Amino acid sequence: MKIKKVKPYNQEEDKTKQLSRMFNTISSKYDQFNDIMSMGLARVWRKKAILSLKPYKHDTILDIAAGTADIGIKAFEYITPTQITGIDVSEKMLEIGKEKVAEAGLNDKISLKVEDVSKMNFADESFDAAITSFGIRNFDKLEESIREVHRVLKPKGKFVILEMSEPRMPIVKQGYLLYTHTLIPFAVKTFSNDPKAYKYLTKSMEAFPQGKEFIAILNQNGFNCLKYKTFFMGVCSLYVIEKYSS
Repeated sequence: MKIKKVKPYNQEEDKTKQLSRMFNTISSKYDQFNDIMSMGLARVWRKKAILSLKPYKHDTILDIAAGTADIGIKAFEYITPTQITGIDVSEKMLEIGKEKVAEAGLNDKISLKVEDVSKMNFADESFDAAITSFGIRNFDKLEESIREVHRVLKPKGKFVILEMSEPRMPIVKQGYLLYTHTLIPFAVKTFSNDPKAYKYLTKSMEAFPQGKEFIAILNQNGFNCLKYKTFFMGVCSLYVIEKYSS
């Protein structure tokens, strides 16, 4: 299946480099913007994503596109990991994350590092579980990255994916499109001096495969889907998948 590629600034430059630059630019206001634009629901959805790991082994967790470390910090409130490793392509997002980790007293439990998910510097079968929150649509090489997650997970390791999605019901979809194409751009003027960044976030949501289409991609790259659930009439999707051996 051909996946439409959306990049923040131009179609020629490497997407990962553009994402690093973009998130570095908006890092100081990213958390605040997300909270306001999701009306606080992003926090609720992240909690559900974290709790979906509770029934499974999750001593060591890889937090992909960790950003400012929200998932890692909250994981120690909701479940019982022993160690979380967070990776991201944005140094400035991780700098904010490290400050938050220190404030939470979790320096010995959470480590954050700059890594590209498509070519991670971890040994095979390093982690019990992996999680990504609103990050997978930003992967430059989607299928290659999914296979890399498969590589670093232990046998039957779980991968939890939380991502924005476009509602299917026509009336809900119209409201969603009004929200993303009118209200979000208006808010960008207040929160960012880089409007292309948030325009990209909207476009990337619309271009990303979802539901059965995305599950098919996961199946083709080494994972079985254990759970698929949508929230708020389809605005957000949760996938819980399991590594299988070929």
